[in-house]
Amino acid sequence: MTETEGAKKMIQLTTATKLEKQIAKARTVKPRVHVNCFGSYTVTNKQTGATYTVTCEKRDGKRFASCTCRAGELGRACYHLAAAVAAHLQLAAERQAAH
Repeated sequence: MTETEGAKKMIQLTTATKLEKQIAKARTVKPRVHVNCFGSYTVTNKQTGATYTVTCEKRDGKRFASCTCRAGELGRACYHLAAAVAAHLQLAAERQAAH
């Protein structure tokens, strides 16, 4: 499921099962995820040097993410998104534990 917000398409994140292929590819490719700020990540393919921006947000209790790669622009999940979402969830858990 996607929602269009401006020019980017937000993908609703429901379960990890829906991202299985993308998670598997992220584990194989091992992209570098840089935290720009909470909810904004730059994902770099270490082999090609290609970089994409992934945005994660929560609205009305639902989680959404978007990626600037071609698949993301078409409203499809990608391994960049899967890698950034994993980092985002880890960071969110750390932030919550600190409070």
